[in-house]
Amino acid sequence: MSEQRTDGPRVPAADSEPWWAGTGPVGGVVLILLGLGAVAALVVTGHATPDAYLNLYGAAKVVAVGLVLAGTGLLAKRRRTRATCDADRPDEDR
Repeated sequence: MSEQRTDGPRVPAADSEPWWAGTGPVGGVVLILLGLGAVAALVVTGHATPDAYLNLYGAAKVVAVGLVLAGTGLLAKRRRTRATCDADRPDEDR
């Protein structure tokens, strides 16, 4: 029979969330600005490199992630505000 040792050090599990999951709407706006800055820098310097379109694609992905973060963060904030307002109203007004 095989016995498992439980007295050894435990290896921590990997995070199940991506690195940008906890940044919220402010982090989303920062990512949007970083992505747009990268696009502007690529446009200003020109498309001289063969992989310029890959760089533009990467910058567009950063902007897209920023838009998703900002949008979901603002929607969650709006839901919390609406739920708070509904909880403050008496039952007759609902």
